[in-house]
This record gives sequence, C-alpha cells and structure tokens, in this order.
Amino acid sequence: MINDLSQPMEKSVQDAIARAEKRFYGHDKLMCKYDMQVPAACDREYARIVNDIMRIIREELEKELPNIRTEYKRLLAQRRKEEAAGKRHDGIMDDLYMAVSQVFQRILNKVISRTQGSGLRRRLESLAHLTRKLTVKEWKKAIHATLGLDIREDFYLGDFFKKQLDIWRDQNVDLIKTIPHDSLGKMRDIVYDGFTSGRTTKDIVKDIQSVYNNSKARATLIARDQMAKLNSDITQAQQTGIGLEEYIWSTCNDERVRDCHKAFEGQTFRWDSPPEIWHPKIKNGVMVGIVYEGRYCHPGKDYQCRCVARPVFTKGSLKNIPIQTTDVKAA
Repeated sequence: MINDLSQPMEKSVQDAIARAEKRFYGHDKLMCKYDMQVPAACDREYARIVNDIMRIIREELEKELPNIRTEYKRLLAQRRKEEAAGKRHDGIMDDLYMAVSQVFQRILNKVISRTQGSGLRRRLESLAHLTRKLTVKEWKKAIHATLGLDIREDFYLGDFFKKQLDIWRDQNVDLIKTIPHDSLGKMRDIVYDGFTSGRTTKDIVKDIQSVYNNSKARATLIARDQMAKLNSDITQAQQTGIGLEEYIWSTCNDERVRDCHKAFEGQTFRWDSPPEIWHPKIKNGVMVGIVYEGRYCHPGKDYQCRCVARPVFTKGSLKNIPIQTTDVKAA
C-alpha cells in the first residue's frame, strides 16, 4: 500500500521524506548508490529442478537401451541379409521406425508420468516466491543505501507480484516439459539415421549419450536465462510501482558481456521504451558497424543476460515509497 496522501501524513513519514530529499542536493533525480545483484541461489534451485528431469530421462533411457540394441541388431542383420540377396529392404526400414518410435514414446510417457509426480508446478511456484523474496531484499538495500529509507515489511507480500509470478510459473512449466520431447526426439532420430547409414550400436549409444549431455547443458542455460527474466520482471514492477520511469543499465563488467550490452553500460533508459538490441557487423575480423535485430529488451530480458536495472529515484517518487517508520515499528 502506497502512502495515502488523502489522509494527513504521519509526521514520522514526513520527516523521513524530508531527510531523503536532502540527499538529492537540489537535483530532481538521484542515481542508485547500491549495486543490485541477481540472486544466484535461485539459478541453482532452477538448475536442480531441470537436472531432476534429466535424471529421470537418463534412468528411463537406460532401462530401454537393451531393447533398442537388441531390435537394432536384429533388423540390421536382416537388412544385410536381404541386401546380400539383392532384395529391397523398405519393409525393414518401416519396421525399425515403428519399433524405435514405440520405444521412445514409452520412455517419454514414463518421464511425463514421473515428472508430474515430482510436483513440477509446485516447485516452480516456490522458486518464484523465493526469487521475489530475494529480489525484494536487494530492492530494500538499494532504497536504504540511496535514500536512507526502510520499506515496510508487509508491502511486497500478498498480491503485489501475483500476476508476474503466475505468468512466469505457467510459462516455465510448459518450457520444462519441452525438454524431454526435444531430447528424446533427437535420440530417436539418431537411431533411425544410424540404421540408414549402417552404423554400429556402440556408435549410436555414444551419440545418444552426447545428446543427453548437450540437453543437460542446455537445461542449465535455461535455468540462468529464466531466473534473469523473472528477476527483471520483478525489478520493473518494484521500480514502476513507486513511480520511477528511468533506470541505468548496469552490466557484470566482465569479458562475457556482449558488445551491445557493454555499450549500454551506464546509459539511462526509460521503462516504457527499452533499447533495441544489436550485434556487431564484422569484416575481416574487424568491427565495421552494427546490425539492429528488431528486438527491444530491458536488462535481464535478453537471452542469458546478467545485467540489472539500477533505479533512478526522483523527488516525486518519495511519497510513493512504503516507508517503515520507527512509529510503525513500535506499534
């Protein structure tokens, strides 16, 4: 609940605002004095969730690999026999595709069943609330370091972030469910293509393991990307919720920062007008220009973006901050 100006403002709130205004030193705007951080604990928890899915895939795959090997060897031997006799083997190809499809569909059904039983939706909802809690903690530090104000403990509870958290949870339930479909689909194609080219079962199993490892690595990237996006949504809601219109783009300032974001470092942008993303135009190993991509992103919304939006406070926003006063604490 924002400070209600329709009622006489508590003297303690008035005094707190007056003290905060002095920090502007006559200016209308004040840059954030605190380096806000993306909560790494949430990345790790999301990674645990998707790694649990990958573990289930591995377990179910290992159960079916003997069946895949047996059927593959049988049909491969039959194919070679018919080739030696000068016969067509279209029927064998159809039999293989049918058998392999059935095996991988069986694996997928078991993975989906076990995933639903693992409480995926509940775990993501808990993770969303943990992110809210940790992001609010960073927001409180930013306000205290910059304005000397403390936020009421109850302000960001309840329905304040409900819309953002619900949308993120539902989107990520759907996103995580695509991991088994995509991974097992690639593995199925490896078996089918391997049969077509006459590869050995040893080589095929090796390629399946490679797909699993790549899928697991992709799952880790998804975790980092999705947590950054949720953090960005919450940050935007916090800042615009007290009437802030601008922020300063802040990068991690390391070698992994992409050129576009590096150029944004320290620049001021508006929440209602995100900057357009671009990538360098390279010729003979030299950057000769930039290519705009037609995408517009706030910090944390671009793929794998680790940047944050440092708030630009205004005097007018002070009255909207849910100030925790000593009088309120005493009550």
